[in-house]
Amino acid sequence: MWVAEMYIVAPGTHGSRDRGHRALGGPGRLRAQITATTRGCRHLETMSRSRRAVTWLASRSLGLAGVLLLGQGCRGDDMVAPRTGEIAVTVTTDGPEPDPDGYTLSLDGRQGVAISRAATRTLTVDAGRHDLELAGLAGNCRVGGDGSSRTVNVEAEGTVAVLFAVECSATAGGIRVIVTTTGNVTDPDGYTVVLDEEAPRPVAADDTLELTALTVGDHQVRLLEVADVCAVTGSDVQTVTVAAGTVVDVEFGVFCQSGVEQWTPMASGSEADLADVWGTSATDVFTVGEIDTDDENGFQIASVILHNDGTGWSLQRRIRDVSLRGAWSDAPDDAWAVGFDFFDDDARVLHYDGTEWASQDGFEAGPDESIGLFSVWGNSSDDVFAVGSTFDGNFGTSLIFHFDGARWQRVTVPGEVLPSLADVWGSSPTDVFAVGLDQRADPSEGTVLHYDGATWTPVYHEPGLNLTTVWGSSGSDVFAAGFTVTEDDGNFIVAGAIRHFDGTGWAPVTIPEAGVLNELWGSSSTDVFAVGDEGVILHYDGTSWTATNPTDQTLLGIWGPDAGEAFATGNAGTILHGTP
Repeated sequence: MWVAEMYIVAPGTHGSRDRGHRALGGPGRLRAQITATTRGCRHLETMSRSRRAVTWLASRSLGLAGVLLLGQGCRGDDMVAPRTGEIAVTVTTDGPEPDPDGYTLSLDGRQGVAISRAATRTLTVDAGRHDLELAGLAGNCRVGGDGSSRTVNVEAEGTVAVLFAVECSATAGGIRVIVTTTGNVTDPDGYTVVLDEEAPRPVAADDTLELTALTVGDHQVRLLEVADVCAVTGSDVQTVTVAAGTVVDVEFGVFCQSGVEQWTPMASGSEADLADVWGTSATDVFTVGEIDTDDENGFQIASVILHNDGTGWSLQRRIRDVSLRGAWSDAPDDAWAVGFDFFDDDARVLHYDGTEWASQDGFEAGPDESIGLFSVWGNSSDDVFAVGSTFDGNFGTSLIFHFDGARWQRVTVPGEVLPSLADVWGSSPTDVFAVGLDQRADPSEGTVLHYDGATWTPVYHEPGLNLTTVWGSSGSDVFAAGFTVTEDDGNFIVAGAIRHFDGTGWAPVTIPEAGVLNELWGSSSTDVFAVGDEGVILHYDGTSWTATNPTDQTLLGIWGPDAGEAFATGNAGTILHGTP
């Protein structure tokens, strides 16, 4: 270090000390001490070389009496090195919504310089005390630990580490839209999601859509552009509340169901007349019927049972001299088939346990009668009805058997109205319908019997009507079908007929022109089928009936696992597969 002291004495002070004191700030002299760094030494050397000029100037302005300059030089061992250190500044940022444009860092109150939200910067400073401040933080961010202002003491040639750990909280939330689609078809072009009043966003039939950076509060989410064959389960509009830093799940379930639109022939591998069809799924379907042959061995007739496992139809059982007319199954290992024996008076019942079909005992005819069963239906595995006819040589009358899970019992039908029964169906154990023809009436009458859990009672009859089938979607939505026979100028006209029960009474239904209708089945009140002569298939959509004729063979049975699939069976081994 270089130190100099300079005394300047003004000549005017001899006569006026006070004036000189006042003018120079001291008792007649001005004392100045100069301390210089290395850079200052060069300046003082320049001053020394110009000392004469300085003295002259001082003499002229102050009346200089003398100048004394005391000092030590700026050379050699007397030189002192700079006294500096370093501040190592580190900035980190955490949180779901970091500051988008970084911060500013200022030293000792000077104007700040930009620094990113994840950075390290080293500052070279004089030894001593220094102030640092991190500013320009977004409203959702703050500096943890000791805050945004720090004071540090830096030693010469030392380094002080300063960490500004910034934490930014969420100012917004999000919505996760989850869409799932079930059913036998899917919407081919998906749907759209609309958030509040924003533009629609596309989503697939099974998809997840993330809606981010949403303001806190209530938001409305809508699922739109759903195909006509699809329906949103529940509401297609949902209102949710979004909180800061959270994601709310909004789920939309869509069910798509297309009805049968086309009928495709299936290879049955048989020429049998297939009278009925039933199953538990599309891969577990039974059809039953009879086949006759007339060859060198003479005329023969036999029952057939075919099964479809989803890959094709195969023969499971064939019994000579037996005709099977009805089938029903509750499970893959619990199926029934009913019919009669051509050359005996007994009815025939077979049960399938998942492995084989076995004939059941207890269906022997009484004296002077022949009995046959034409339909079987169950409410459950231990509540099964089989109906048909007992023939006394003149008329057929009602025949009903019931299975309680342990054994079959013949049921007595009270009263005088005892129609020969062709079909049975129910909505519950105490709501069962059986339909047929009362041959003893004149003219014969189509008749409906109803079982209330205790007694069978006739509830509807209509002259000239022959009822062959019954099915319903509920106890107050029941269809019965068959045909009527009318005479016109000596010609008998056979026409298909359907009657509907709405829970109060039975009424005729307007249908397209058709012949005998043999079987009814439906998946719902708005998806009902009837099949009959000349390959006619009638369909009811809840509003009206329409007709199609995919084959010229008479169709005898129909059943399906759901609204988008069905199987129709008929003469000469005909099996049609209905699909969307």
